[in-house]
Amino acid sequence: MALNYSISLMGNPSKPDDPKKAYAKAQINDELSLRELSKRVSSQTTVSRADVYAVIISTVENMVEALRAGDQVDFGELGKFRLQVSSKGAATAEEFTANNITGVNIQFVPGDDLKNLFEGMQFNPVPTRAAVRAVLKAQKAGETTVDITPPVRPAGDDEDDAEPGTGGGTQGGGSGTGDEDEDLFG
Repeated sequence: MALNYSISLMGNPSKPDDPKKAYAKAQINDELSLRELSKRVSSQTTVSRADVYAVIISTVENMVEALRAGDQVDFGELGKFRLQVSSKGAATAEEFTANNITGVNIQFVPGDDLKNLFEGMQFNPVPTRAAVRAVLKAQKAGETTVDITPPVRPAGDDEDDAEPGTGGGTQGGGSGTGDEDEDLFG
């Protein structure tokens, strides 16, 4: 099975005058819900769907409790989860307080099975979500041509149409769930 990707032109936030470069953005096809996951696991084992669902819910609750306690949660070949903090700097260690902490993120360190996930993987270029939306809009309007040229943004306009909380922010490291910067056909 191939992973779909589109291409997005992105600038370097620390060097706004540098030319934008093309990067791949993974395009998510679908979502495996907890309900569907529990059905799949149930069909592959002797455990009922309700029991699988209950075990997964309990696992997540215990993981959250352990992370909040500052523990690392090790899921074997899947990988490890731990908390990571981000903070504002202080001039000295004495001046640093808990008020300097600006956020907490969950860091995932993949296990051996996931580290090798890309071996033999194929990649399939697809249009960006913005391009697909433009084509659908044109079809509904009865138009036969579509202009997918990205709109020109005024200087200093850093706003994009990424979905809230989708990550990104580093070159080539976005989640691919939003159409950030200038999107192109893949």
